[in-house]
Amino acid sequence: MPSAERILPLFPLNSVLFPGASIPLQIFEDRYKQMLRDCLDADSRFGVVLIKSGREVGGSAEPHATGTVAQIVQSNEIDGGRFLISATGVQRFAINEVLQRRPYMSARVELLVEDQDSWLPDTEMEVIRQAFTRYSSLVSGMSGGWTRQARGPASPVALSYHIAETLQVDLDEKQALLEEPSASRRLEAELDILRRDAEKIGRRMAMEMTTRFGRQ
Repeated sequence: MPSAERILPLFPLNSVLFPGASIPLQIFEDRYKQMLRDCLDADSRFGVVLIKSGREVGGSAEPHATGTVAQIVQSNEIDGGRFLISATGVQRFAINEVLQRRPYMSARVELLVEDQDSWLPDTEMEVIRQAFTRYSSLVSGMSGGWTRQARGPASPVALSYHIAETLQVDLDEKQALLEEPSASRRLEAELDILRRDAEKIGRRMAMEMTTRFGRQ
């Protein structure tokens, strides 16, 4: 399936948005109020990109080259002329050319289509789902909760983004997952992370249990 190009307003953030995930934003800078008005006058879409260098508020920021198209689903003006918006990730894109930086950044982007030629076998998908359930159970257990099953969406593409959104890893690692060209490669990378971090959390919980009950 061929890719497509479009011009997209960009919102550099200290956050990685994945397709299918939601993001709340508070708009208070004049440049982003203008961007919001322009988006609402068009198709209510803009691009969320992780900041590589620079600042989120004031000044300029240099973004990573891969981001996610966000669809505005709700916009409300509140006290002080600020806006609260809710947006949902739709599709990944790659920046081909930055067209303007003022009043806000916009770019010519390539909308990225998932490579669906290399699905993982059902047995490996089940291994990934089991690893995700174990990881989710351990994360819940650290805060006193409990997760019986966390299998996620049926679609491999949607599952890969769901796991990426859920993982408690740093932004650079999340960005690397966003940049993976296919769901199969993203899921394989996530399996390594799930196993690595489940082992770390398991060791931490064992140490805490030993400290709490081992000296009674």
